[in-house]
Amino acid sequence: MKPLIAIASSFLFCSCADMHVTKTDVATPGGASGPSDAKDFGSRSIHMVTNCGVGASDPKAIYIRPFCIDTAVFQGDQANSEGEMPIRKALAPVEFANDLKEQLEKIAPARILRDNQSPRVGWLVEGNFDLIDGGSPAARFFFGHLGAGRSFLALHVKVTDVERGVVVYEFDMAGGSNLQGRSGTLRASGLGKAIHFDLQNAAERIYVTLSANPYRFGARNDLTLQ
Repeated sequence: MKPLIAIASSFLFCSCADMHVTKTDVATPGGASGPSDAKDFGSRSIHMVTNCGVGASDPKAIYIRPFCIDTAVFQGDQANSEGEMPIRKALAPVEFANDLKEQLEKIAPARILRDNQSPRVGWLVEGNFDLIDGGSPAARFFFGHLGAGRSFLALHVKVTDVERGVVVYEFDMAGGSNLQGRSGTLRASGLGKAIHFDLQNAAERIYVTLSANPYRFGARNDLTLQ
């Protein structure tokens, strides 16, 4: 029975639309850095070699520069027509910056930078998109639960401590609608435009990644260990 439950749980996890960190570099206050190497998008292994292991946290403010999309592969269902595609591509970084601001404000006051602005304190969050694939709504309608037509998003994120001039965190992320069918979920579009869900999921994953305990696990009011 237990193996059956484990298999069912694993299938349920894999079917959920989500984003995951696939590779990380961490810099500590001492200046040492260590990479974590995930061999592929499905890997969960993390290995870090750091000086004392203390990571950067509690920034005074967070500044967001819209992510670069110049070299990104942009494909699948994105717009209502081919003529609209360049506009959708140009607006993707704007939409993501707003999603990211909404999430990172849970850590510290956040602001989106204009082209000619540079921060003086806190963290600067920037990066680039590698792939934005909206998948196929038609394929999701018929065979979405088998993985057909799924969307996919891959990006690179860099977090810099502006005052120290040190890149404190740098990581790759990837994910998408996975095995979601035509009905979709709270985190997946179904027959709608998947890009909006994937960008929101990515912004939320960045917040979770940069937070010490985002889910407040272990938090309690008055329970005392005996």
